[in-house]
Amino acid sequence: MRIGFDIGGTFTDVIVVGNDGRLFTTKVLSLLDRVGEDIVQCVREVDTQAQVEGFVHGTTIASNAVIEETTARTGLITTRGFRDELEMRGQRRPNIYDADWDRLPPLVPRSLRLEVQERILGTGRIERPLDPTQARTVIDQLVTAGVEAIAVCLVNSYLNPTHEQQLGQLIAEVAADTVVCLSCDIHPEIREYERTSTTVINASLIPVVDRYLTRLEQHLSAYSERVLIMQSNGGIMSAQAARRRPAYMIESGPAAGVLAAARFAQETQQDRVLSFDMGGTTAKACLIENGVPLEKPGGEVGGGATTTTRLFGGGGHALRVPSLDIVEVGAGGGSIAWIDDGGALRVGPQSASADPGPACYGRGGTAPTVTDANVALGYMNPDAIAGATLTIDRQAAWTAIEQKIAQPLNVEVLAAAYGITQVANATMMRALRAVSTERGRDPRDFTLIAFGGAGPMHAAALADSLSMTRVQIPLYPGLFSALGLLLADYRHDYIRSVAVALDQIDPQAVLRHYRELETQARAELVEEGIAAERIRFERQVDLKYGYQVAELSLPFPEVTAADLQDRLAQLFTQAHRQAFGYDRADTIELVSVRLRALASSGHLRFTELTGTGSVSAPAPPASRMAYFGPQLGECQAAVYQRTALEQARNGPLIVEEPDTTVVVPPGWTVQYDVSGNLLLQHE
Repeated sequence: MRIGFDIGGTFTDVIVVGNDGRLFTTKVLSLLDRVGEDIVQCVREVDTQAQVEGFVHGTTIASNAVIEETTARTGLITTRGFRDELEMRGQRRPNIYDADWDRLPPLVPRSLRLEVQERILGTGRIERPLDPTQARTVIDQLVTAGVEAIAVCLVNSYLNPTHEQQLGQLIAEVAADTVVCLSCDIHPEIREYERTSTTVINASLIPVVDRYLTRLEQHLSAYSERVLIMQSNGGIMSAQAARRRPAYMIESGPAAGVLAAARFAQETQQDRVLSFDMGGTTAKACLIENGVPLEKPGGEVGGGATTTTRLFGGGGHALRVPSLDIVEVGAGGGSIAWIDDGGALRVGPQSASADPGPACYGRGGTAPTVTDANVALGYMNPDAIAGATLTIDRQAAWTAIEQKIAQPLNVEVLAAAYGITQVANATMMRALRAVSTERGRDPRDFTLIAFGGAGPMHAAALADSLSMTRVQIPLYPGLFSALGLLLADYRHDYIRSVAVALDQIDPQAVLRHYRELETQARAELVEEGIAAERIRFERQVDLKYGYQVAELSLPFPEVTAADLQDRLAQLFTQAHRQAFGYDRADTIELVSVRLRALASSGHLRFTELTGTGSVSAPAPPASRMAYFGPQLGECQAAVYQRTALEQARNGPLIVEEPDTTVVVPPGWTVQYDVSGNLLLQHE
């Protein structure tokens, strides 16, 4: 058996591939203090004598720790004169016209940011050797202050890591029980602030993630010692690798869903797709072209869900690790509706989460949420969801909206509930625009693949707003991210800074960098138990105009050394024109070389997985009243199960599934294709 489980804001999605190849799915509430017990119980319900090959896990433990400021107490050792790098943040901030911006406190307070006397020049030459005596004094100060982890980030160590390595040895001698993280190991790339921030984030998460995984493995080890973790880049790594590099799992959960959408697009031969994942707390969007999701070399964490642009950051902490280019907004099924001081209806980013959850869950929640609005409007089953495992209290949802929204705004309850969904849709539309029009793509040319527990309810309305005419709902949409976990490959990323003008590069030196990184990657993957013959490599290169502060990551071309400069210049010019609308005859700079080390984790394909679920006889069609806005009002909407859709049918129509609900508004048609997916088309 192989088991994938993805922890979301409200539900934990579990998918089990049984010994006979059949697929078993379930949802449990995301209660982090008992997630191990819940997963074990799911395994027992499938087969008490199960032999489990391994668990694949998507989690928000790392991102939540940074956002909630519950990371381990961490100290920073840096070069004299660079103590306040974390405070200054490279002089970056969100939109300068945002008067409400509140600066996040630095990850490490100034009292725990200490300096050592050393200096390495921009050429890699040592100008001033490290003073071991002074370094020991600094280490003693941090140990006395009670830090759990020490991050070491010295100037220009990406060129010459000698001093950082010496400090690592000294810390091991002076404080053997203290976690140490060197920037030359976690992120050997140019730019001091980004490198420092990434190293500190990784160091501060190591104790947190280690405790979490240890607790989880205590429960899962009865079935398998093999626990794999989804990374932000869409690949998986071993639990031991996650303990060393927890910064790489910040976007663990969202990446799994995008990976599943990309595999779905590949196997259905769709070259232009927008993935849309709406869960309990947030909604995520990503651009997928030719079956490959867009990636970015880094981003931010801790600044809240935000649609950052190329011009402005979101005010979070810089994190330079490769990740899928996912735009996230604070609008999910559990997002709370409220009225601001100006009397305007707002939704999110605060969430009711799993405990107490939306009012309709009957677990003590009283605040109206998007889920409550969908229940009140008649979109969701008024009695039970999640395969009848969670009872719904429609009256509680109605009362919450009436008391907190409708009465203060002096409107009818249905109008208030519809307003909640429209405000949430407006927020989510920003995310879809950010990954399409803001990246030079016309959303009308794309198909929207919607999943997540709440995604299929809002997908058609969002597509309508963007003039998109096709929406696809794959099998198991509410558990799609968990499904993506079982489709992922092993992946490790490596980088080496070069920072040289393109017309001055030595092609042989560039190729030598790749060979050295490949040797390192092969050794690390073999140490994790992966056979050397299964490992494959993908080379990339970072390029920019000399005066720019951000670079573009492009595939490294398979050309001869003599043609390398011309080909790289050509590729960069084309990519820059598509991304920004122009190109110039200016000096191009080779910033870094990157390497992806990949290895297949199994032979499973999306089509094989989706064809193995148990199918019961569909219930006969029913109907209920649903509200579709002031123009249409309440309509009688037919209610079907997915497998009962034997032919194309017109909306208004609702498709109920164990893991989600699909809303087909008036003006849309829905049909069930031969692969079991739902296709919604605008009339």
